[in-house]
Amino acid sequence: MPRRNLVFARVGRNSLYRHWLSEPAAERNWDLQLSTYDPDAPGFEEGDLPLSVDRGTKWDSICRYFRERPWLLDRYEFVMFPDDDLFFDQGNITRLFALCAEEGLDIAQPALLPSSYVSYPIVMQCPRFRLRYTNYVEPMTPVIRASYFKVLLPYLERWPTGWGQDDIWTLLMPEPAFRAAVIDAVPVLHTRPLYTGDIYRHFETLGMDPRHDLSEIRESFRGLPGAKRVYGGVLASGTKVGSLLTNTLNGLHLLRAASSVRARYGTQKTALGMLLRSVTRFRYRPSQVQTTPADGLGAG
Repeated sequence: MPRRNLVFARVGRNSLYRHWLSEPAAERNWDLQLSTYDPDAPGFEEGDLPLSVDRGTKWDSICRYFRERPWLLDRYEFVMFPDDDLFFDQGNITRLFALCAEEGLDIAQPALLPSSYVSYPIVMQCPRFRLRYTNYVEPMTPVIRASYFKVLLPYLERWPTGWGQDDIWTLLMPEPAFRAAVIDAVPVLHTRPLYTGDIYRHFETLGMDPRHDLSEIRESFRGLPGAKRVYGGVLASGTKVGSLLTNTLNGLHLLRAASSVRARYGTQKTALGMLLRSVTRFRYRPSQVQTTPADGLGAG
């Protein structure tokens, strides 16, 4: 039976993707497409599809790949775009895809283990939950429904550094509530310190300015949320819960975890914000962002 999902991985000499393949091939529900920016490095024979060589950065390479092979977005149900410094437990990639399909999500990401290098505490694993609904999914390892990725492609092509995409890509669908989530049941370890990968050197070499992309995206849309929020969830038991309980449990967990994570102050601040919003913003639901009149992008 053909596999219904695809992992598209940009890889180099020190990539961790071989650990992902510890899962027996017969048990996987995903194919692996390797794409390298380092054609002189040895290896890269383990993919299920022919190796792609592209000296660009992550997202502009992805855009070129799928523009040249649009039929792949009809073949697969979900596509994951992981960074190459992530460590998955055996079987968790298959489980991640299965949960995205089971829960009817359009975009999601695995939660980060507390020992990870974490940009935003909201994506840190909260073990009481199977998943938490959110208005934010980071570019580190998004899982995107293939049909929805077709919608995102023009935005990625316009702003190919990826900076700022996480502000909008959970909010471009007409009814975004309960369509995006952080999946706590399948956490992943992020092993590399933030902003230290080869991609940041490539930006300068290729004349790409991520801060310009970030600024332009924020100027091009109305209705961007002022904060990264959770507003509901599914407990590990399978019980669906609302914003008040989700923010309360998540906030208390982060307060307890703050002393043992790298970003202690930021984690405490996020926790207190969640506890406050459990009372003041318990009716919050995300809504579709609108493009500014002069932009002409057509999201609104």
